[in-house]
Amino acid sequence: MPNIVSFKFNPSELKLNKFIDFYAYCTQWNQNIYVYGNNEAHKVRRLSELLSFILFSHDHECLIVIEGSGINETKNYISKHLSGVQTA
Repeated sequence: MPNIVSFKFNPSELKLNKFIDFYAYCTQWNQNIYVYGNNEAHKVRRLSELLSFILFSHDHECLIVIEGSGINETKNYISKHLSGVQTA
């Protein structure tokens, strides 16, 4: 089973509270989160890094990659709670 899931999103279309919940969900599984946008890639180590990336991203499309255990559960969480994203 692959231990990675990714999805594309438009930062201006998603609500921050959904990403706060998403970050908490990923940390309970000890998953690594990577964000790609603005021609840069970052490993997210704190919630503030994820929120700053989303708030200050000027790209119309960004990519988030989640790595670790519980990926099937994370895919289900994304499809239920983060409307407006495209699973890559």
